[in-house]
Amino acid sequence: MSIQKLTQPHFWELFSKKLREKIDHLRYVGHFTAKQAHERNMRLVTGREGNLCFYWLVDESDGVIADAKFQAFGPIALIAAGEIASELVLRKNYDQASRISADLLDQHVRDRKEHPSFPKEAYSSLNQAIAAIDQAVQQCLDIPYTAQYDLTPIEHDFGEIPGGIPGWEGFPTPQKLKIIEEVIEKEIRPYIELDAGGVKIVEFKEDKEIFISYEGSCTTCHSSTGSTLTAIQQILRARVHPGLSVTPVL
Repeated sequence: MSIQKLTQPHFWELFSKKLREKIDHLRYVGHFTAKQAHERNMRLVTGREGNLCFYWLVDESDGVIADAKFQAFGPIALIAAGEIASELVLRKNYDQASRISADLLDQHVRDRKEHPSFPKEAYSSLNQAIAAIDQAVQQCLDIPYTAQYDLTPIEHDFGEIPGGIPGWEGFPTPQKLKIIEEVIEKEIRPYIELDAGGVKIVEFKEDKEIFISYEGSCTTCHSSTGSTLTAIQQILRARVHPGLSVTPVL
């Protein structure tokens, strides 16, 4: 065995801390039976890719995934991917689930936004989870779904910076705008896109007020001026500076 292999970190150590905690406390392992689905008046949907299988109980009135479980046989990365994917699809409709990407699974359990939670050796497990989700979604296409607008997945510990980014007040405006756009791109936009929506910065006024415009489905959603707007502002205040405010241009 080479000295390089001897000095490489154990595969477990390459996972993010948040991901290791998820693996240590698995919540979604298991399966549903047709009887259980009938008792809850739900459609049982399964999505299988290789040794990973998702089980969803889907409400046939609105396409919402009311409950989710998975079974996986293989490397720990595959189990981790099944756990994170099940957590993300829960209480989303199948159309939203279809927009989940491997990158979004990884972002959901990052300790820091610039550091992936899964090592590159585990990317195949993430892609396997996405393929299994797609298989499940195909069984739901006849169900009418209701559009939902929810930024709940990003209301986790996204690294609040007390007082804001050090030196923020002295940054030139273009640098401030670039930082804000990076946070929106990595921590806000992927979740809005689950609803076929979008968001972009229209104006950055007096280095503290951010004017945004919505795109796609968000333009007709009442949450764009309510819970979604509040979530966007809270994230930017926590990640960038507490003095920032967000105003939608309708």
